[in-house]
Amino acid sequence: MIDLVLPPRKRGAIILVSGDRRIGKTTMLLAVRKAAIQAGYSVGGVLSVARFEHDSKTGIDLMDAASGTVVPLATVGGGSAIRTPHYSFDAGALALGLDYANQGQRADVFFVDELGPLELVRGEGWAGIIPLVQARRFGVALVVVRPELLAAAREVFHLLPESPLITVTEDNRDRLADAVAAWIRPC
Repeated sequence: MIDLVLPPRKRGAIILVSGDRRIGKTTMLLAVRKAAIQAGYSVGGVLSVARFEHDSKTGIDLMDAASGTVVPLATVGGGSAIRTPHYSFDAGALALGLDYANQGQRADVFFVDELGPLELVRGEGWAGIIPLVQARRFGVALVVVRPELLAAAREVFHLLPESPLITVTEDNRDRLADAVAAWIRPC
């Protein structure tokens, strides 16, 4: 068993999910999504699934958590107007992600993967998802945030420093998925 302290189950709970890059945060969330669906709960929001070619990460795909629909979101490099040092984002896919989040904001389990510097520092990308999380219309939100942006996320969501945080590592991601899925099931 893993030492994971989550809040009592009540609507509107926000749980931050963090960990190093390429450690398995999305992998863990995909397992939680699957368990929630199998338990009969509604899911919504967005998941950012890495796209690989010959063991090299070439981009990120956007997944609608509700339907499982996947579209290209970002590519390594590129010349889009919406970009970070590593990725160039497709404006249409970002808009589609906002639509997915709007449609899924009342789900039992609401996924936001991820809020990064584009959103929390620059106010771009999926910054429009922030008010949806603040409104707390979902059962529980699992919000992915990089370790260096945890303070900013806590501030924007009005969370105390001791608020629930899931830190994913390569060693614990599978056990975390089981623990979070077990916590969600009785919702």
